[in-house]
Amino acid sequence: MRTRDSNKIKALEDATYDLVEEAGIANFSINKLAKRAGVSVATAYIYYANKADLLGQLFEKVQTLLVGSIAVPDDDQTPQEQFEVVMRAYAQTFEQHPKQVAFMATLVANPEFLPTEIQGEGSLLGPAMLTVIKRAYQQQLLMTANVDIIVAQSLQPMQWLLQSRLRNGLTVSNDELTELIALASRALFK
Repeated sequence: MRTRDSNKIKALEDATYDLVEEAGIANFSINKLAKRAGVSVATAYIYYANKADLLGQLFEKVQTLLVGSIAVPDDDQTPQEQFEVVMRAYAQTFEQHPKQVAFMATLVANPEFLPTEIQGEGSLLGPAMLTVIKRAYQQQLLMTANVDIIVAQSLQPMQWLLQSRLRNGLTVSNDELTELIALASRALFK
């Protein structure tokens, strides 16, 4: 059995982020990917069965990196304080991985390019934010119990702001992040 070459895998991953952002998901192909990554098409197929397999594996990896890696906040804080901690962790993670944020957003908007078994699984809502929501719900602190509305009032605006700034080589200031979190808190908490 062949050993996995981490340098080639990284080159394929980085080239995928770049090509999807530059040319769009519909124009993405394994041939273009191999050329951009500086590997043969056969090498790409050693690691990925097809385009959907590649996008699916990378999507799951990005989900874990951007959403699943955020730590659950301490129990000794109020849910509002926990919410701020988690929102800041999302912002920091997103700023550190702009290409992955753009890639995830593209695939969430175009799930038909993913393997059937993971279509519809993409979400900004990870274990840390779910824990905060659950704690706030149990204490009857939320304006709504509808998780989709909570995400729409908190994580999606932050993703949009960070992604649009990063796309233009700009950042979100700490004051802007504080304001965004305060607005989201007012929308969500009683």
